[in-house]
Amino acid sequence: MKYLTYSGNNIIAAKLPDDANIFYAQDPIPGLRRRDVPQAVRRAFENPLGMPPLKELVDASSRVLIAFDDNCQPFPPTPLPDIRQQSIETLLDMLDAYGVKLGNIHLICAIALHRKMKKHELARMLGARIMGDIYPDRLINFDAEDRGQIADLGETEKGESVQVYKGVIESDLVIYVDSVQVPLNGGHKSVAVGLASYESIANHHHPKMTAECPHVMQPEGSHMHESIERISRVIMKQTRIMVMEAAMNNATYPRSVRHLGMPDERCNMGQRFLKRATPWAMAVTPESIRKAILRGVRGAYDPVEINAGDIDAVHERTIDVMTRQMTVTAPRQYDTLVVGLPDLSPYAIDARINPVLVVSDVLGYIFNWFYDKPLVKKGGAVIILNPVFEVFHPEYHVAYRKFYDDVLSETSDPFEMMDGFQEKFARDPHLIECYRNRFAHHGFHPFTVWYWATYAFKYLSKVTLVGPADDACAKRLGVSWSPNLAHALAASQEASGGGQVAALTIPPFFYTRMA
Repeated sequence: MKYLTYSGNNIIAAKLPDDANIFYAQDPIPGLRRRDVPQAVRRAFENPLGMPPLKELVDASSRVLIAFDDNCQPFPPTPLPDIRQQSIETLLDMLDAYGVKLGNIHLICAIALHRKMKKHELARMLGARIMGDIYPDRLINFDAEDRGQIADLGETEKGESVQVYKGVIESDLVIYVDSVQVPLNGGHKSVAVGLASYESIANHHHPKMTAECPHVMQPEGSHMHESIERISRVIMKQTRIMVMEAAMNNATYPRSVRHLGMPDERCNMGQRFLKRATPWAMAVTPESIRKAILRGVRGAYDPVEINAGDIDAVHERTIDVMTRQMTVTAPRQYDTLVVGLPDLSPYAIDARINPVLVVSDVLGYIFNWFYDKPLVKKGGAVIILNPVFEVFHPEYHVAYRKFYDDVLSETSDPFEMMDGFQEKFARDPHLIECYRNRFAHHGFHPFTVWYWATYAFKYLSKVTLVGPADDACAKRLGVSWSPNLAHALAASQEASGGGQVAALTIPPFFYTRMA
């Protein structure tokens, strides 16, 4: 059986056993047309869920803080205008009509411990009007290490530190503008994580949160999300928060290349021909050109619903859309899961995916994309198809390079790295300076993505890389290596004790649920 999938910047036809099952995302739920988004945003703020209309929450003296996501989502980026631009421009027009002075409105990119956005990246997300009217005096990146701008609100009932951007507390109204692609995001996570300090984030981005409970990628049954909600409710006692969530469909690809994520039975004759021709064409194309082609593909996501209002009421609607869009039913669990991983990651926008992200994106993200049980049996195996180049972006991934060199050379165990290295990295003056002034991820960030794989590391009997030229990266990452997929499948069958194989065609993204 041929499995059309990614391996870095290549698209290959991998050979699977004839009885393997390949899973695909649902077709996209029809979304709002781009030109209809501003009106949908206006309706959402005029008719919010669980809160009075926006016009009743502000007046001429109101201080308003508008927070928005960084470029991790929508991912990959969509064509312009960006939904953040459309939403915030509409919101600014409404606030102006309600008498709020432009000088009392501040915008902040809620990066948490991600890298800061460069000026051209903010301009792409927000457009010329907002950049001209507000940047740079009242449009900033959040800085989790600017201690003078962090408010300490004490602790939750579980002893979790609550620290948040001071502007959240000093504003009369905080509005968080969010586009949600997966159930991980949105809800209480927005303000309570996006505008929080390391001390606050370390409470829930912690290996104990996922050691026994796998649900990190959805709120239901998740220790991590429970901690985030406790922190959020402390913040909500100090200020008024209104959220706007655009629940997005899963249209990763524009129509011209949508066949890459579709099974043959949903393709027409031309699309089936292209699917068969693509691996051959990619094989004779130089790597640099393949990279340019794949990076040039823009996401075609559209919002299915746009709602504003109270965090709980709005996020309930978002989760409903996510569940309808993302659920794919699996008949059973499997012994081995094969995942072809493209050279893409939300933490490697405008960069090559590094070895740490290869493992964390599969074991922390994709493995955890399920609702009830993992797609793989306990003691099963995962095979990752990716060349895993030992490349780290010199600006963005400074902490990742150090994590790869200093931490993974000693241990791949999340608890050992937490005890032995986490505080050193989080407090390292050079890494803090790189985060604050050189567009690097925070020193704690590589730990967070590795911790999300804690459950998978305990649950699986074997993780194998197929694609690297040798086993050097695999040894450093604490996983196995095979020279080809056939060898990896045989080794996985021996380790798992069974031969049932499943493979995922991702993107588009989806979650599995057992029948």
